[in-house]
Amino acid sequence: MKREDVLSRMGIRLPLHKQMRVIVSSDVKNEADDPFAIVHQLLTPLFDVRGIIAAHFETKAPGTETTMEQSYRELEKLLAAAEMDDVPALRGCTAPLASDGDAPRSEGVDFLIAEALRDDPRPLYVTVQGALTDVAAALNRCPAIGEKLTVVWIGGFPYPQGGPEFNLMQDVCAARAVMASAAAVWQIPLNVYSAMEVSMAELAARVRPCGRIGRYLYDQMEDYNLHSDEPWELRKGENWCLGDSPVVGALLQCAWRGNFHTQAAPLISDDMRYLPNPGGKEIRVYDAVDVRMILEDMYAKLALCRA
Repeated sequence: MKREDVLSRMGIRLPLHKQMRVIVSSDVKNEADDPFAIVHQLLTPLFDVRGIIAAHFETKAPGTETTMEQSYRELEKLLAAAEMDDVPALRGCTAPLASDGDAPRSEGVDFLIAEALRDDPRPLYVTVQGALTDVAAALNRCPAIGEKLTVVWIGGFPYPQGGPEFNLMQDVCAARAVMASAAAVWQIPLNVYSAMEVSMAELAARVRPCGRIGRYLYDQMEDYNLHSDEPWELRKGENWCLGDSPVVGALLQCAWRGNFHTQAAPLISDDMRYLPNPGGKEIRVYDAVDVRMILEDMYAKLALCRA
């Protein structure tokens, strides 16, 4: 089924002349929150989701596939559950950059460059729910695309000090390359994305009943929760953080809300601290997102597309 056929079930009229192009980059199989953010973007009519890049991530368990390949296989399952067979799924880089200027190729890198260079007046956003590897590789291979896209990244420790954070530590070189590039950057750091907490009861009531995709999202969350060996202080077992979902809020919410500030892009040290960079380009750093709007928008779209 085509994505537009799924979206037609929503039955609401929207200003499609304001539509934006979106490429998603996600370590889909890393944790249970990525699929929720991907589906939310797929169910947002103002997003023309051009493709989804499967990203690598830290190896948490032994396996025969690279973590990127694990993400790709999970992405295929997710698109099948969403009943969308016309959204390109692309393999990304299999490992972090070897240096700030490294420029490996992948399907995702080539796709991102081609889409950025395509003649289309609509703005292009790349939502990154993990390592910045594929975006950085594309910018290193073709620096000219930096002026043609905005990178919306879930990652980085809170400002001003910085420090170890999961998505940043997956590829520090890539983060430095993106910050030094001509691309516009909207950064959503740990203190902001960690506010997206939900309970399993809430997901059971609002997501699980929503057809095949709702059941899939809930079941993969439940399975991860049951088998997670993370410490009690981090995962208590009855709540979760949908930490990748703020990318949707950043693109949908009005810029006048005053929930972000602009500053010079920092230099990022090897130990992930933010160092002063007076000559750095201006980036947008989010201080908060509207958690209620993001969650209710996702719940409503799941329910409407089920109808």
